[in-house]
Amino acid sequence: MKLVRCPNCGFVCKRNGKTNAGSQRWYCNQCSCSFTNKVNKTNNNLQIFLDWLFGKHTQLDMAGDGRSFRRKTSQFWELWPLPPKVESSSSVVFVDGIYLARNACILICCNETHVLGWYVCRYEHSKAWEVLLRRISPPTVVVSDGGTGFQKALKKFG
Repeated sequence: MKLVRCPNCGFVCKRNGKTNAGSQRWYCNQCSCSFTNKVNKTNNNLQIFLDWLFGKHTQLDMAGDGRSFRRKTSQFWELWPLPPKVESSSSVVFVDGIYLARNACILICCNETHVLGWYVCRYEHSKAWEVLLRRISPPTVVVSDGGTGFQKALKKFG
């Protein structure tokens, strides 16, 4: 069993009965602090979410038709990472859209050495390309595979 340490002084604590709700109460002999130890399951729930996101299973395959999964991982649905704005200009920029599972597309913009920006969307369309192009400084040359919507977005910046 993992040792429970006091949140005030860090010394090992011993059990000291239960609360009215049935939670274990702990007592520190060093500083006379009494507390209940809260278990943080955020790391475990994030791993469950990532396993599902990059796996082949659907939510219906999970116990309870995925209701428990959605409850445990609800906080991770709100994460939307945005790259920083790139102020330094690049002469040549490469752009492309990469399709992932679950109807997700990532639009990526990079130069010869670094990724300059990305944008997550459902599919390649002009509005998504515009959002990505707004976050980087205007390049001299853009190399593309001619994906849908890119020409329309490029006209607004050209």
